[in-house]
Amino acid sequence: MACNLTAGITKGCRDNAGGIVEAYIGNFENMTFTEGSDGLITAITTGSAAATDGYYTFVPNKNSSTWGETIQGSLENGTIGYEQAATLVFQKNEAALRNQVKLLGQANLSIIVKDKNEKYWLIGKQNGAELLSGGSSAGTNLTDLNGWTLNFSATEPQPGFEVSGSIITDIQVTV
Repeated sequence: MACNLTAGITKGCRDNAGGIVEAYIGNFENMTFTEGSDGLITAITTGSAAATDGYYTFVPNKNSSTWGETIQGSLENGTIGYEQAATLVFQKNEAALRNQVKLLGQANLSIIVKDKNEKYWLIGKQNGAELLSGGSSAGTNLTDLNGWTLNFSATEPQPGFEVSGSIITDIQVTV
């Protein structure tokens, strides 16, 4: 196995933006991923041809949500892994949202987040992702959050994969 560096990292331009615009969440067991030679996910097969197989669109509150990953390595064991995490914030405590949160908590998930740079990132390619924590609140002040904050996590052997934007429309469930 080749472990030698093949390139460096340049500073780049200051044309980057933080934050998440949307998340696409589906049942992990139904997903098969095709990875191009450059590490880009170029195709996702979403189980059977049923209209409910695929990714559902979740639109969090503006400027509220994030995703990232933490490298976890062990020198003693010669291992490395990546803890991927997404936090999504949704407004309005209501029965429909409560019911979705319950289902999200029970399922093994596949999550794709769209960032403000129009890039898509896959969370949980090999092992899936789970809703691990979060909660709802009514808030205290008039402008406080009345809604849910949901924290998803995945532990993976590789960093998160970028997903080709050209395949997103094909994998979305339309309801």
